[in-house]
Amino acid sequence: IGGWYDVFLRSTIGSYQTMKLEAASETARNGQRMIIGPWPHGWNISSKTGDIDFGPNALINAEEIFLEWFDYWMKDGPALSGSPIKIFVMGENVWREEEVWPLANTQFTPFYLHADQTLSPNVPTQKDSTLKYQYDPSDPVPTLGGNIMETTLRGPYDQAPLDVRKDVLRFETAPFEKPTEITGPISAEIYAASNAKDTDFMAKLVVVRPDGTSSNLVDGVIRARYRDGFDEPRLINPGTVYKYTIDMWATSYLLAPGEKLRLDVTSSNYPRLARNLNTGAEFAKTSKMKIARQTIHMSEASPSKVILPIIPR
Repeated sequence: IGGWYDVFLRSTIGSYQTMKLEAASETARNGQRMIIGPWPHGWNISSKTGDIDFGPNALINAEEIFLEWFDYWMKDGPALSGSPIKIFVMGENVWREEEVWPLANTQFTPFYLHADQTLSPNVPTQKDSTLKYQYDPSDPVPTLGGNIMETTLRGPYDQAPLDVRKDVLRFETAPFEKPTEITGPISAEIYAASNAKDTDFMAKLVVVRPDGTSSNLVDGVIRARYRDGFDEPRLINPGTVYKYTIDMWATSYLLAPGEKLRLDVTSSNYPRLARNLNTGAEFAKTSKMKIARQTIHMSEASPSKVILPIIPR
């Protein structure tokens, strides 16, 4: 059990999926259940997370659910009610039960980054298209919401205070014309080059409302040296374009007509994530810093994109 803004969301979902696949007995594999609400860590305490109040439906009778669970497994009580997965769809602010994760009818849909800073299903056709920004680790992008333990920072927050920053590239969809649900795991594939030997790339998915307010849904990070996995760290060649796959964890949100999605690309999110000092030195072994000049590629050969789990309605 966890929340969409829980710092342990990735582990909650990962534990459920691993147990479903690899538990030692069929009984254990079939006995897993998962609940994810609109909460941070310290779930089911308040209907409000960050700036948003998700309404009275946001809280559940956890004690009743736990007692039913223990009565069944420890006292041979009645069969458990409902489906194995119970998720809260933000935006619509309702609970829904599901049988599998990711959802069986998920349509994983790429939305591509374009040089005019739009985000759309249209595949880039340009031969060479880039945008640049500069990342200075002495002036990192401050954390504003997300999956973090710090109670004053976690959850969804209006991202307007970050709008003045030049070290964030923003890519925005057209307004959605009909209700559109995104529920499931989200990832980004960013083609990028840097003048540093090591650096970070980050992606944040944001909902933009018709009145201009915005709030963060999910975000993720990749450290360049770990682009091929933690067991194969390798520094990068300055100026070389690499594909970076960013795990943005998961969410569930129903976009209302008129709302837009925005993908913010940058290289820091402090203090949620430790700064990369861009020198190539091992973590915590130096205090020296280097300004990194980052280039994001959005061409036919290097189609940067975010992959959204669209749920047909």
